[in-house]
Amino acid sequence: MKYLTMDTTTRVTALALGEEGKLVAEGFLHTSKTHSERLIPMLDQLLTAASWRLQDLDFIGVVRGPGSFTGIRIGIATAQGLAEVLDLPLIGVLSLDTLAWAGYGRNEAIVPILDARKNEWYTAGYFWNASRQYPECHIKPQAIEPQRWLEECRRLERPILFVGDAVARYAELISGILGTQAILLPDYLALPRGAFAVQEVWKRYKDHPQGEKVEPYYIRLSEAEVTWAKKEEANQKGNG
Repeated sequence: MKYLTMDTTTRVTALALGEEGKLVAEGFLHTSKTHSERLIPMLDQLLTAASWRLQDLDFIGVVRGPGSFTGIRIGIATAQGLAEVLDLPLIGVLSLDTLAWAGYGRNEAIVPILDARKNEWYTAGYFWNASRQYPECHIKPQAIEPQRWLEECRRLERPILFVGDAVARYAELISGILGTQAILLPDYLALPRGAFAVQEVWKRYKDHPQGEKVEPYYIRLSEAEVTWAKKEEANQKGNG
């Protein structure tokens, strides 16, 4: 089974081609260009390099959040468009689950941290299952203030591997609170990669081979939704 994965939940555009859970080709761009400018050219390059055609794909996977609201929408819209045109099943996975693969086979707790702005992180906690096949989520995805989350992490009383786009920015804070309990990966290992998505999408596809309805996973409301809710509340009070 051949498939394409897309991850546009952060500033990184991460595309990959996979086959039966094996990484075949990977694209990674962390530049100032937008996802909409990068996605299709990257896809063309990957297909050419792998000597694949779109018609060779058996399904498509996309990372549906949490992360950048705009990035999530671009990734899902592109994946949905391709899946519809090619008549292929579509699979959606979470960014935090996907990032947990950066700690493949390690014994530490794995904690993805994505910059949610407003001095918050999107985060969750993972451990590898007994059979060492995939990371299992033990602390549900949430948006939380960094210092509060680090204080909670300290209670785990075991080494913690941090991954995600917030690692570099908050390295000093993490080390200041957790000291040697924290393991911080460099950007080239901590940021979203197509290789991680290839594994997570394949795992989910085996349980959903028919595909599924893929919707954005935001955790919290977007700024536009918050503004709209406030206006509606004000209107209701005015009418009351």
